[in-house]
Amino acid sequence: MNEEAISLRPYQKDAVDIALKAKKSTVKAATGTGKTIIAIAWLKELDRDALIIVPTQALIYQAWAPKLEKYGLAEVGQFYAYAKIFGKTTLTTFSSATSHPDLLDRVDTAVVDEIHHLGAQSALLRLLPKLKEKEYVLGLSSVPEREDQSHHFFLNEFPICYDLTLGDALKKGLVSPILVESIPAPMTDQEKAHYLSYTERIQRAFRFCGPNILRWTRCYDPNTKTYVGRQGVAAMSKRKRLLSSIESKKGAVLGIIEKHAGERVILFSESVPAVEAIKRHLEENGVACETFTSHTEPWRRMEILDQWGTNFNVLLSCRALEEGLDVNEVAVGILITSGKSKRQFIQRIGRVIRPVEGKVARFYVVYSPETVEETYTSTIEKLLTS
Repeated sequence: MNEEAISLRPYQKDAVDIALKAKKSTVKAATGTGKTIIAIAWLKELDRDALIIVPTQALIYQAWAPKLEKYGLAEVGQFYAYAKIFGKTTLTTFSSATSHPDLLDRVDTAVVDEIHHLGAQSALLRLLPKLKEKEYVLGLSSVPEREDQSHHFFLNEFPICYDLTLGDALKKGLVSPILVESIPAPMTDQEKAHYLSYTERIQRAFRFCGPNILRWTRCYDPNTKTYVGRQGVAAMSKRKRLLSSIESKKGAVLGIIEKHAGERVILFSESVPAVEAIKRHLEENGVACETFTSHTEPWRRMEILDQWGTNFNVLLSCRALEEGLDVNEVAVGILITSGKSKRQFIQRIGRVIRPVEGKVARFYVVYSPETVEETYTSTIEKLLTS
């Protein structure tokens, strides 16, 4: 492959320049604004031996390795479960780096993609001390802040030097404009009864155990001899699966896809069984589609992404597409349920707003009325304007 010169947009060049001056810092920028390109330009300016730490193997061979080759970084190595080749620039995963923190002894420069993963306990204990010793460190994330507050440990060492919010990216025209539409999908009486039962257990856990969900597993009620917090955590998981599987959402999704016939569409869910059920419903109605989940084999993932837009137009995702993978151009997104993480909303929206001249993205929120899902659209609208 012939080397291409990196063509940075003005804001990307600003981010590179600021990060070079800071030496050890984090670039916070919305999904779709080109954080990987910023990091590669930063590495090329430094021209040092470097380690790039990414969340998954798929990100190595689908996103990072091709771009490093495209932009002419020489001697790119890979170190993870199936590869042990070192280069001037070496790609590795958080898992491999945590198991082999001595990898960082080989370099004085590191890129930490999706740096919020550095807040995991094992990474804080094994990777953070090594990273603190490096002369140059660049963290990347759309939202480095974590709900467990552990981001304070790594952002204290690698503070945010450049902050481009989703709202700012939209206002400045750095990404494609987006229209958000809410589509109600009512529950059956049985679904509503299950929802209310799960919600009651969750509310009881909040009342008895307090707002810190991380402590719920140790929350015990001696009067009833039950772990109230554990029941609350289990109910949260069951409620999320239920909301992913509301029967009327299948018809709502089909209606949206028929409205956008011939266009690439990506659907986001929290449940593998839910996307499999939607796949069956769509195929029964003549819609070719594929699922992309944590259960999908790595080789098959790449095949699916390559075939999207040719063999089929509808891709049903369960979280596996939220971080870093380069997906084909898509302007239509469907959300059928979500966690409450701000990062998750931003990452999902970012999949459909990558800049293309003349493009207007559409994002459909399929929600069940009188549930926690009623807040999704307002949450998204706040993110689009802040």
